[in-house]
Amino acid sequence: MAKRLLACLAAAAALGPSARAENPAARGFDPDPARLALSLDGTFTTETARAAPQGTVGFGAVLDYADGLLALELGGTRDQLLESRLSLHLLGGWSLGWLELGAELPVALYQSSDFSLLTSRGVPAGSPLVAPVATTALGDLRLGAKLPLLDPAKRPVGLAAMVDLRLPTGNGDAFMSDGLAVVPSGIATFARGNLRWDGQVGYAIRGAGQYAQLVVHDGLVFGTGVSYALPPRLGVERWTAIADMSGGWPRGYDASTQRYRAPLAARAGVRAWLSPSWSAELGGGTGLGDAGYGRESWRVFFGVRWARAALPPDDDWDKDGVPNAKDLCPYDAGPAELDGCPDADGDFIPDREDKCPHEPGPPENDGCPVAVDVPVVEIESEHLTLKDSIQFDTAKDTIKSPSFKVLDQVAKLVLDHPELKKIRVEGHTDNVGAAAYNKDLSERRAASVVRYLAEKGVPRERLTPAGYGFERPVASNATALGRAKNRRVEFRILTE
Repeated sequence: MAKRLLACLAAAAALGPSARAENPAARGFDPDPARLALSLDGTFTTETARAAPQGTVGFGAVLDYADGLLALELGGTRDQLLESRLSLHLLGGWSLGWLELGAELPVALYQSSDFSLLTSRGVPAGSPLVAPVATTALGDLRLGAKLPLLDPAKRPVGLAAMVDLRLPTGNGDAFMSDGLAVVPSGIATFARGNLRWDGQVGYAIRGAGQYAQLVVHDGLVFGTGVSYALPPRLGVERWTAIADMSGGWPRGYDASTQRYRAPLAARAGVRAWLSPSWSAELGGGTGLGDAGYGRESWRVFFGVRWARAALPPDDDWDKDGVPNAKDLCPYDAGPAELDGCPDADGDFIPDREDKCPHEPGPPENDGCPVAVDVPVVEIESEHLTLKDSIQFDTAKDTIKSPSFKVLDQVAKLVLDHPELKKIRVEGHTDNVGAAAYNKDLSERRAASVVRYLAEKGVPRERLTPAGYGFERPVASNATALGRAKNRRVEFRILTE
């Protein structure tokens, strides 16, 4: 069987371009069919239904390294033909509000190929079938236009229609062009809190490309992606975890043959906003199923993006009263105290920083409820640790009733441990307001806690109140969660 296949391949390849309708050496397709999303706020490979605010302009550059993009199976042996490719993807986008435009230009900075499987089986070295692949090559320029139909911020599900036009600017002999193609598609988006799901289905209308027994032509294309907003980490205020999958189903697909293949691949990674305009992304991926066309062995990618709206900074997209320049969630309404971000569970920790956005919990536990079987108060070498917070009325020293149970446990622990001869009750605040005001407020709150503990039987002489205002933060005051952690009462164990 392998000898007959080789004979057919060599004969067809010798016919040259005139036999392009059935030409195993024709090439003319990109073995990496996954395309980066053109949307200004898409996932890695899946578009989103919502258009960016009117006037938003964005640019990006993504480096992508993929291994095993094209493989050939012959006589039970599978070898990689296009072994690896390092690509640079240049992206641009512009939103008119009612329409979003995007563009992408891929460039193969380096790619390697190996046709030894064929030459070792008798295919002449000068045959078009084993003609060298250019190590650098330009890809097809893509132009996209997305028309939002339903806004996912206002409807249960957002919808959009999109047309992706692909111009034959690439080098087909270097496996960097699909020829002229147009891909109309529909997009759906579901967004709730920190979670967003995007789905896309379209049809790629294009001419045929071929290599060996593989034919690539028109067919269904699809993508699905999930993104989840993460709390601030490593000094970065805004993170998003992204996972998506893309693939296709060619016309005439038959799983029993190698003639048509259904590409399928997945990617996962993170996108971090280093500033309101700049973001960076990092991730990896792999093909799903057998190796071959559209099922790379593995890939890694890294990119940087810049986007900025042309609207004035005092605009308020989500109409929550917080101007965009100060709103950390400009598309989702929220109070000013939470930097304009929503708080679904009402624990005064915005959803974007809350590890349990649908269950109220203290800032000491990153917004998650404290487990029933976990001690709320414990003794450390120099202080008592609290897994729950002591809360006060806003701008007052009045202790809120939910905090009584925490202070009751503090009182019991101190009474059960007479070796704790002296404890300094320290009041701390965030940096909102003047230093003198916060210092006085923290002193009054510490005194209120001392009075409460004394009423519960703790000898007054074992307690010393002190207030430090915002002099000793334990977290960044730049975020709502950080400010909540800084508004605290600490119990310091004194040795003298």
